[in-house]
Amino acid sequence: MASPQDPRRRQLDAGQSAWPDLPPELLESILCRLGPLGRVAVRLVCSPWRSCARASISPDLPFEAPRLLLRRPGSCGSLAFFSLRRDEILPFAVPDRVNAGRCRGQIGGWLAMAFDEERAIELRNLFSGESVAMPRAPAFPVAKIVLSAPPTSLGWVAAVLGSSGTLALLQPDVSGGAWITIGAGAEHGGFRDVAFWRGRLCALGDDGAVLAYRADLRSRVAAVSELREKDRDHQNYRQVRWQRQTYLVESEGELLLVRKMYMVMRDSVEVEVEVRRFRPEESKWEEVSELPGRAVFVGAVASVVVALATAALPGVRENCVYFTRRDVDLIVPHAIGVYSLGDRDTAVVAIEGGHSVEVEPVWIIPSVV
Repeated sequence: MASPQDPRRRQLDAGQSAWPDLPPELLESILCRLGPLGRVAVRLVCSPWRSCARASISPDLPFEAPRLLLRRPGSCGSLAFFSLRRDEILPFAVPDRVNAGRCRGQIGGWLAMAFDEERAIELRNLFSGESVAMPRAPAFPVAKIVLSAPPTSLGWVAAVLGSSGTLALLQPDVSGGAWITIGAGAEHGGFRDVAFWRGRLCALGDDGAVLAYRADLRSRVAAVSELREKDRDHQNYRQVRWQRQTYLVESEGELLLVRKMYMVMRDSVEVEVEVRRFRPEESKWEEVSELPGRAVFVGAVASVVVALATAALPGVRENCVYFTRRDVDLIVPHAIGVYSLGDRDTAVVAIEGGHSVEVEPVWIIPSVV
């Protein structure tokens, strides 16, 4: 065994201490030759390397948030990423297995993919290539999958929302890999959206009611509370010209209810967006007139909030709601709608080359550290 005075030990110590002190230009030269997975590995070495890796992010990388995962036009179109910053589709090698499925959710670098023909669900990490198979969902086709945490975390919980409005929970280390169906949605016309918030699974009913279930299945899922009663105009809104979609979004510990309403007219479409915030200390919802330093991205498959206060993201506007769901001629075909809460008007960001209108694009906000 080498002693502290051993020349070999001194040489080893010197070699170890020198790694964090590599010249930045040398480390940047190495980073530019690595793919996304290699960059992840570099960030995990030490703080100086992590700082250098972040500072040297290239705008060409497909994983600078936010990104839009979409399917290219054609019956066999491949998946691709659209960059708001560069205003173009960026090439990225999506694994064949992922390319064959439909993305139904995301968390960090993990995509939740549904394979309709096999009636199977699989979680796939785009950075590491790691995959996690999940038991067959109780209802197909799957409309949305949400995870409380990445599947590599202890105690993670998954929720699957069926296209028919059914909802089921899975906690592998408690339920033994079996889905537990929640049956309270029928009295609310079925569920239309779900989101995890403060350890609870919040479900939005078709009538506008919001129910909160304790996500830990050790509590038998029986613990449920009503955060919002059904809309008073539930019986009448379908008869008026306004149509709507409503989304549940978690943002930095807050629960937001985002409602997009539109009216199709002869020559144009009128759009309105409302945002409400739940105040748990008072058990009530309040209208939000502005979201300074934040941008909200909503969709039937995934909804996320990006904080812009600490780091501006070129191509992303604060106090705006971004949406991609196309209803009738709501927005220009193959475009992203950008609704300003301040100006109360809608702009569009066209997606050059288009995408398959049969598959709704999905907002992807990966985290690589």
